[in-house]
Amino acid sequence: MQDTQKNLSPKTEDAVKKSNRRTLIAILAVALLPIIAAYTMFFSGIGVPQNTVNNGILLSKAVKIQDLISDKDDVLIKAIADDKLWRLVIPITGACNQDCQQNLYTTRQVHIRLGEKSTRVERYTVNLAGRTGRQYLESIAADHPRLKNTSADLSAWQSWIQNAGLTRDIESQPYYLLVDQEGYAMMYYDAEIHGNLLLKDIKRALKYSIDYQ
Repeated sequence: MQDTQKNLSPKTEDAVKKSNRRTLIAILAVALLPIIAAYTMFFSGIGVPQNTVNNGILLSKAVKIQDLISDKDDVLIKAIADDKLWRLVIPITGACNQDCQQNLYTTRQVHIRLGEKSTRVERYTVNLAGRTGRQYLESIAADHPRLKNTSADLSAWQSWIQNAGLTRDIESQPYYLLVDQEGYAMMYYDAEIHGNLLLKDIKRALKYSIDYQ
């Protein structure tokens, strides 16, 4: 039997190659577009029924943790590079008031309630208060055994988060961030948002994103 490929004219071979490329692109599009669409719906609410829109507050502009912390050896930066996980990032100032403590409690309980899916989520504090912050985090370590820590300068945090359109005072109005698998902070939450609502958002994020584990 003759090799049919050798019998093709140059023009026919080009046409076949172009057809194969179009087929491959179409297959990739079919696979990826639903994920991209779902991801967009999750963060924008576009096309989603009103009663299922995010419970967190969308930042006007997504900002990368890597732009806040430039040290490539930092534990959080290395974790983002190595592990495609979702993260709850909780900034800690010198005085962790009642709302700050509530944010720590809420994120811990939600992390526990995720059950087997909890391995796809990490909790990080960002110490913005130097030695005072470290002492506080040491004092709560036993109550938050899975809580991981990094640090940043308070003024750097304020400048970074203002780029996302968030201008509320971190000390008087504590909040925390939901950070995606690439290190982008997309939404923020405060002590008024119940844990059930946070849990609902995270479950949706896990459902509409790739499980790299």
